[in-house]
Amino acid sequence: TGYSSRRQGGIYLSGLFAQIQAFVLTLLLGVIAGLVFHFYQLTIKDVRIGKYVLYICDFVMWIIMFGVVFISMLLINQGEMRVYVLIALFIGAFIYFRMLAHLVSFPLSRLAKAILLLMGTIVTAIGRPVARLKTFIINRIKKSAPPPPDDEND
Repeated sequence: TGYSSRRQGGIYLSGLFAQIQAFVLTLLLGVIAGLVFHFYQLTIKDVRIGKYVLYICDFVMWIIMFGVVFISMLLINQGEMRVYVLIALFIGAFIYFRMLAHLVSFPLSRLAKAILLLMGTIVTAIGRPVARLKTFIINRIKKSAPPPPDDEND
């Protein structure tokens, strides 16, 4: 027969039910991916970073997103890539940005600002002792340097 069956949780899923389940879970994955991408956009908007650092951050973000989606697709659909799965992923992201983004934009923005504030506090808390240690080491090196030689013409 053309229908595959998989054992899941003690029951066998018919091919059609398994495909519907994969579609719905992938749709949900698309919504979650849209949420994560929206959060990333809000976070980057509030950070003043250079153009090249932004390129690196974007690249890392996309690599992480591809990894999460790939692993999720392995769990959801046992690695079977079908057109309806990709369509469900894009529809999920579309649903998020069309229907949900405006509802969660303010809380996400507040969360992004809170995380940036926390990261800034951590960087400052680590940076101050490191700067003091650097100054201490430089001063110790300067004090332990031998004095310049005397001028023999005196």
